[in-house]
Amino acid sequence: MSDDLINKQQKCRRKLTKYQQKISYYIQLSDSEISLKKRAAKLAKYRLKVIKRQLKLKRLDAQITLSSAYTKLTPANDAIVSMPIFTQRSVNPSSLAQVNLYRPHKSKPCKSCPALRGKACLCAMKSEQRKQA
Repeated sequence: MSDDLINKQQKCRRKLTKYQQKISYYIQLSDSEISLKKRAAKLAKYRLKVIKRQLKLKRLDAQITLSSAYTKLTPANDAIVSMPIFTQRSVNPSSLAQVNLYRPHKSKPCKSCPALRGKACLCAMKSEQRKQA
């Protein structure tokens, strides 16, 4: 299981770097090579993909650390084992915003909203991107 997660993590990192390279490519293009409208559309597309990949990478990292935490347990009489695993984990607002990406952004979501199927909501990703800009 761990090898499968590591392979997924590596694939996700490769795609993330690919999308970041695409963003830098479209930023460096001159006005004569591509229209502003097309450039803006491509940049928005790849920025959304970068956000999506970053979220997926964080989820994979969390799964890997959880699976490795269970395999590295010490004997049962050790006091460290009885402590909760998440005691040192602090909650920051960005992680709360990422959790909200998996809920429908609108009060009445459209029928094809990915959040209804357990994936990241595109409307929520767009609004999060607007907040970051």
